Amino acid sequence: MPNLLLIAGNGRNVGKTFLACKIIEYLSKSTEVTGLKISPHFHAVNSADVLFENEHFIIVNEKQINTKDSSVMLQAGAKQVFFLMVKSGFIAEAFEKLQPFLPETFIVCESANLSEVLTPGLFLFVKRKGDAIVKPENLRYSPVIVDNDGEYFDFDIQNIQFENNKINIIPETWESLKR
Repeated sequence: MPNLLLIAGNGRNVGKTFLACKIIEYLSKSTEVTGLKISPHFHAVNSADVLFENEHFIIVNEKQINTKDSSVMLQAGAKQVFFLMVKSGFIAEAFEKLQPFLPETFIVCESANLSEVLTPGLFLFVKRKGDAIVKPENLRYSPVIVDNDGEYFDFDIQNIQFENNKINIIPETWESLKR
């Protein structure tokens, strides 16, 4: 999906949602942005916001203003946000069911395992600066590794462009991002 920016991370509290929101905030000034949060953890949701539900996954059109990651994406400037709660082993089926709801806009997705079923336009892997990588399985999909020192990321979001329904990185910057 050339219009999807995927963010995974080295664990909890490494800055995935913060980075996603910074990207949404920046790019929503020039283009329509859709947020997507995918989680294996199931949370209580407003039943009026549920688009689809079965025993394996729930698709929510996030409309609530609270502290959940999906709501924070909405507050950062995403035009709409979807929250997909999915049990292990059902990501492909869940994403297939979600696709008709997704517009062909720039999509910022926070997910640990979506890379197993699709190739995003850009894949960022966030980790704390100096930490060893504890989820090396995510590296097999060649993400750009983004270090977070607690205040700043070593990735300049202003180098992301969205044109013709495709994510691009400013070319002179791309070589410095590969590791």
